[in-house]
Amino acid sequence: MQPSGPRHDPALDGLRGLAVLIVLLSHGANVGLPVLPGFSLSGIGKSGVYLFFVLSAFLLTRLLLGLPRARWREAGTWIDYALRRVLRIWPLYLVVLFASVAATTSGALPWWPYAIDGASLLRHLALQEGVSVLWSIPVEFKYYVWLPAVAALLAVADRLGGVWLAALAAAALSAGALAVWPPAESLVNDVRLGPYLMLFFAGALAAVVSLRVGEAAAAPGRIATAAGAAAALALLASVPSSVAALGLAAFEPALNHRWFAFFAVAWSALLLAVLHGARWLQRPFEMRPMRWLGWISFSAYLWHMPVLAAVLGPLGLSGAAALAAFAAGTVVVSWVSWRLVERPLQRVRWRDGRLAR
Repeated sequence: MQPSGPRHDPALDGLRGLAVLIVLLSHGANVGLPVLPGFSLSGIGKSGVYLFFVLSAFLLTRLLLGLPRARWREAGTWIDYALRRVLRIWPLYLVVLFASVAATTSGALPWWPYAIDGASLLRHLALQEGVSVLWSIPVEFKYYVWLPAVAALLAVADRLGGVWLAALAAAALSAGALAVWPPAESLVNDVRLGPYLMLFFAGALAAVVSLRVGEAAAAPGRIATAAGAAAALALLASVPSSVAALGLAAFEPALNHRWFAFFAVAWSALLLAVLHGARWLQRPFEMRPMRWLGWISFSAYLWHMPVLAAVLGPLGLSGAAALAAFAAGTVVVSWVSWRLVERPLQRVRWRDGRLAR
């Protein structure tokens, strides 16, 4: 694998937009908003978070593997990596946590969805608790510690035996994670990293495959396109309402929440298809609205629950009016949050550090 400088793929912004859109649609459906009349999207939110996990591992692993080997031996590389990971998560996370403590302890906002007092705040800061959607923050941040070692292992495997050996290494890691943290024993909104490791391993392996493919194929990859189309169909069929409509099982919103292996494979296949498959797979994710939603996705993920609670609580809206207010409120609050908190910090680097996401 030849090192190459980090590049930006617009379609990946759109995939991140898809991830947060899935979460928003699911949570809207959970409270009865007419998100898709005649078809419930309740229960799909976890799959959107799993896409976030796959994307995060893919992007950061690709950045690290794209660096010259000499950069791996420089302390500045890892200082920059740590700085960027902290700034990516913690500033906005802290804003949300302290706003939640104020809302909870003052009693001024009884409808606020994140009930966090002083003791709970300490557990959140220690990455031992995550109320509501905040459960995913400890999971992702913990993986940042693992990521360089996983990337190094896959890089060595790729150099020694190519993609197939790297795939074998990722499969072995996933099998080990399955044995230690069986999906059946995972908790609801589990803040432990272990149950979700195979999602991150799949994203890391996808980075190795993507760098191998590179610009070698002048024409769209038929295998990538076919795999991506199959993954898209499988993902649609995995929606709890789809499963019920097919008569395979009774409707259960939490039906697929522990299908970690399925989502690891499906989202990785779709990701690679979007990057290396036919143009018709890429175009939807390169559209400006999807990319813009991807830019504000972290803010939207953290703030959409307070917006939804405000719409249903003090505003007292319902039906189409509630859905419109939820969509508009989430967009406005998330854009302001992105501009004031996230975007300025995206420019921060350690000296001449070149790691970013």
